Amino acid sequence: MFKSAFILVVVASLSMSALAAKKSDPTVYSVKWKERSGRISHQSVCYNYDEGSIPYRRCRVQAQKHFVQQCRHFTAKYEKTKAPYNKSFRKKRDKFCYSADRYYPF
Repeated sequence: MFKSAFILVVVASLSMSALAAKKSDPTVYSVKWKERSGRISHQSVCYNYDEGSIPYRRCRVQAQKHFVQQCRHFTAKYEKTKAPYNKSFRKKRDKFCYSADRYYPF
């Protein structure tokens, strides 16, 4: 009886710490890419990590979220700013929205 209760407690505490680690994972990857003609080269996203490594794969997933976030940000900036001052926002909006629509991590 005591032995099985002890095993249950150990397993439960390990499971809880594993769940806590997933929720509070502070790892932020440095997302870098190359551009050509004002567009993000999707093959170059996360070139600063070894291709196929876990950090590379996580960076690419993070990059996808970043592109969507930046698309929303520059769309809002573009819409709130009057012409001709919104040209730079339009270029950034186009760049990030293009990648938000067409970039897939894998």
